[in-house]
Amino acid sequence: MSHEKLKTLFRFTPFRVLLPSALMLLLFAGSIFLYILPNMEHELMESRKRNSVELTAAVLSTVNHFHALSQRGEITEAYAKRLAREFIRSMRYGPENKDYFWVTDTDARMVMHPYRPDLIDRDLSEFRDKEGTRVFTEFVRVALERGEGFVNYYWQWNDEPGRIEAKLSYVREFKPWGWVIGTGLYVADVKEDIAVYRNRAAAILVGILLVIFLLSFYILRQAAMSEQKRARVQTQRERLVRVLQESEERYRTIADFTYGWEAWVDVDGSMLYCSPACERMTGYPPEKFFDTPGLLRSIVIEDDRDAWDAYLVVANSDHGDSLDFRIRTADNKTRWIGAAGRSVSGIGGKPLGLRFSFRDITDHKLMEEQLRHQALHDPLTNLANRTLCLDRINQAMRRAARRDNYFFAVVFLDLDRFKVINDSLGHRFGDMVLTETAIRLTAEMRGLDTVARFGGDEFVLLLDELSSPGEAIRIIKRVRKRLSEPFRFQENEVQTTASFGLVLSPIANSRPAEVLQHANIAMHRAKEAGRNRFKVFTDRMLETAVDQLTMENDMRQGLVNGEFYVAFQPIMEIGGNEVIGFEALARWNHPDRGNIPPSEFIPMAEETGLIISLGEWVLREALKTLTEWRRQTNNARDVYMSVNLSSKQFTRYDLDKMVLRALNDSGLDPSSLKLEITESAIMDNPEAAIRILRRLRKAGVRFSIDDFGKGYSSLSQLQQLPVDTLKVDRSFISRMRTDPENMEIVKAVIALAHSLDLDVVAEGVEEGEQLRSLIDLECECVQGFYFHKPMSMEAALKLLRLRSEKGGSGGREA
Repeated sequence: MSHEKLKTLFRFTPFRVLLPSALMLLLFAGSIFLYILPNMEHELMESRKRNSVELTAAVLSTVNHFHALSQRGEITEAYAKRLAREFIRSMRYGPENKDYFWVTDTDARMVMHPYRPDLIDRDLSEFRDKEGTRVFTEFVRVALERGEGFVNYYWQWNDEPGRIEAKLSYVREFKPWGWVIGTGLYVADVKEDIAVYRNRAAAILVGILLVIFLLSFYILRQAAMSEQKRARVQTQRERLVRVLQESEERYRTIADFTYGWEAWVDVDGSMLYCSPACERMTGYPPEKFFDTPGLLRSIVIEDDRDAWDAYLVVANSDHGDSLDFRIRTADNKTRWIGAAGRSVSGIGGKPLGLRFSFRDITDHKLMEEQLRHQALHDPLTNLANRTLCLDRINQAMRRAARRDNYFFAVVFLDLDRFKVINDSLGHRFGDMVLTETAIRLTAEMRGLDTVARFGGDEFVLLLDELSSPGEAIRIIKRVRKRLSEPFRFQENEVQTTASFGLVLSPIANSRPAEVLQHANIAMHRAKEAGRNRFKVFTDRMLETAVDQLTMENDMRQGLVNGEFYVAFQPIMEIGGNEVIGFEALARWNHPDRGNIPPSEFIPMAEETGLIISLGEWVLREALKTLTEWRRQTNNARDVYMSVNLSSKQFTRYDLDKMVLRALNDSGLDPSSLKLEITESAIMDNPEAAIRILRRLRKAGVRFSIDDFGKGYSSLSQLQQLPVDTLKVDRSFISRMRTDPENMEIVKAVIALAHSLDLDVVAEGVEEGEQLRSLIDLECECVQGFYFHKPMSMEAALKLLRLRSEKGGSGGREA
């Protein structure tokens, strides 16, 4: 073909349109693969990183809340840390909820990792990835130097050891506890998303190139065949232009496609541009938004539309604004959307509409809601926790201050003998009892009432909008009856009751915590009155509680300052009128109040647990005293020492070891010690008590049952106990001569003891007539003021020395 013909060909064929279009296509293809897709990968990675930062901030907010609770003294720091670890362990997000959080301390020691429990409490400062990076040391360095930041490294999957992938983690320091909290994402996940977009774009471009190639081939072939076909070629060129225009539109869609939903709304409200991501978020395709100008506002949930309308006014400015709102998707689901928008202006400031970027923040909002719920509810029962309970009480107090004839009540209840159930049947059974209790309480409450678990087996009820104070009493009686019904779990059945303390409005000049304290005081008065009862709080109760708290503090200080001492009351053998032993009795000489009766401080010691340390001190003092007596006189060689054991002391798992250590330290033979135990101490947990007693009996220690006849032990249980002596309670002895029924009880106890080959000691003998009656009943030993009052160590030693001089114990005191 000649040069002129070639020029003619180019002049009349569609090359003038085809070549620029082809070049533009190649330019778009190059921009997509060289700029758009890499930029999309960068934007997607940045979006994931921002998501990591926002979620970590939400978690840190909750951790800081627990720290604040511990700082205010509402919970201990150890309990706050445990709650924080469990919250963080439960946090999941991302595709299939596979992304998680972990915690190390600033020494690179793992505090919590939900998928790698083998790393917990390990020093990970030398933990390296395949590139030799000390991963956890780098986490700590970034957190300490910058407060927060990202770290690239390689991570080996726990369940697929051969799988090692690149990972990017965000770490942030929590200074109050020296924690580093982090979360990460796998780089491969981002690349997989980009690969989907890249393959889609490549497929479209290949299709377009193929179409252009075929059309170009066809057009050139027609142009080369004949000039006469120019008219037909012109038609084909116009068709090609339309195809190219459609292709350009597809290019623009690919170029503007991002992970978020991008939209451009004209000043008249019509949609100028809507990216395909809208369908993933809303269920509606872009065409629906183009065809229905008001669709965007219509899918905003009605409760959020006023906020959306107000947001449009603010967003229609140069600085723009953001908003979180809810939408109703095409499949009738609710999703949270985060919007950032601003106005767009053309040449000369002409308004061109509003440009929006929308993100799906549903997972973020759900996590925030989950954190809020967990921060205000008990994890076992799902009831309100202490924080929410105090807030509800505060709201009720404010309503009472504003409104006349408004009544409410706060009830503090505690399950009776729950510890026995928990210890005997196990914590799992105990948790089931607590859960069932929560269900029963909720079922008995009205919709406006609040049920909270305060801790352990303690619950709080807020009875709101009462018609009168009497209605609160009726509700408590109904609840008490419901809780007294047996708990049945599989083959186990157990029955318990509850004790209630009640505070009725109006409540003047009090804080919510004080109201709960008053209800707690009333509950303890109910327990003291016999359990399965309720008591209404009075000011006198508070005064008594303050006095008891003062005595408790004085007792603790008294144990440190040596204000306690041991007195010794002789135990007499009736036949020979001889001292055979002494009972060690705790006494308290208060620096301000003088000698405080045991009837006042012993119950307080029992209630507060001080009896455990006091009891061990009395035991050691008594054994040390007996050792000293035997050193100074041979008359003490066959005398034993009797020491009381409290029911609280049986809660010590090492009670037998403690007793044997005290004996070993004193150098005494175990047979020199007789431990006095009450029926109630045995009955609280008979199996554990019998095991302890048998171990001590095997070592040579002897036992007596104190205050026999006041408890409820059965004959079969009594036969299982390794006891040597029964002590008849002083209440029976004091009325023995005046009340025939008491005389029969004493006679029956002595006969029972003899039938079991046990000795009998009668307590509280103060009169000769009582002694003569006991001699007639063949009682072996007595103890009481008729012979001797409790005496000092020196007076008891003097009494022992008189044994040889008078051939007995020295008889009665003058």
